[in-house]
Amino acid sequence: MVYLGLYGGMVLGFLGWYFGRRAASKKRGLDEMYRFIWGKARSASWYFTMAAIYVLLILSISGVQISLIPALSILLLVHVGSWAIAGAYYSTKMSENGTKSPSVLLSLMIGIVVLMIFGIVSAITGNWKFLLFSLPPVFMTTMSTMFAGRKRENRV
Repeated sequence: MVYLGLYGGMVLGFLGWYFGRRAASKKRGLDEMYRFIWGKARSASWYFTMAAIYVLLILSISGVQISLIPALSILLLVHVGSWAIAGAYYSTKMSENGTKSPSVLLSLMIGIVVLMIFGIVSAITGNWKFLLFSLPPVFMTTMSTMFAGRKRENRV
């Protein structure tokens, strides 16, 4: 069953990547701006990956035992997740049209990702307090970003 999830996820990921790029090229979506945004996002994601490697090394030196599969899974999640968030950030920043603040959209995306992570942790551990205690900080951060964006739009 483990192999089905591992290889099935990999095959579905490659199929989604292939058909997504094919559809984007038909609509002229693979231009210079796309390459710039996602190249910059990939560069930023390596900084987060390097920080995660250092955290795992410090944990290992401190005596916390993490086996190979969880360590590599953590690194993969940090790398791909930070790549997606950085890409979304740079995409919204580059497509700013003056009416909507890109920070509001980015704040909403990060809030949704954080809630999903805490939801997964809550489901795995069976302790729903993780999800419950993540709600106030996520909503406060999202609301403060939205109000700051509106204040900035009114000032301009």
